[in-house]
Amino acid sequence: MPKQIQSDNMDLTPSMKVLAEQKLIPLEAHLGDRESAEAEIRVVMNKAHEQDRFQSKVELLVGGKTYFGESVDFSLETSLIKAVDEVDKQYIKEKEKTKDRNWEESRQAKRLSEDELKNNQPDSDITGA
Repeated sequence: MPKQIQSDNMDLTPSMKVLAEQKLIPLEAHLGDRESAEAEIRVVMNKAHEQDRFQSKVELLVGGKTYFGESVDFSLETSLIKAVDEVDKQYIKEKEKTKDRNWEESRQAKRLSEDELKNNQPDSDITGA
């Protein structure tokens, strides 16, 4: 899965990139193998307008849908965790909706209408004698 980790207003150290990759592991775990191959993740870590805070933005693109999370905190790690959790929750919620929708559709397909039931019942005036 392609990952883009960047910053607009500060230098990213290798340890910051490793931190971002580690915090993305739970999100990647929720993606299936097929979805993981199709997914793209973009992480932007910046200093916020207040100089003592950090801002993290996480964008997940999978299956033609975009999930976005943003957080500002005193700690870069906490900010990143909150943003990843926000995206993760959005993805799981959408996945559950799709699962429920598919279940309802298959349930309706299995049900027979009243006309189909009447046509499938044996006639009472036909006897085997």
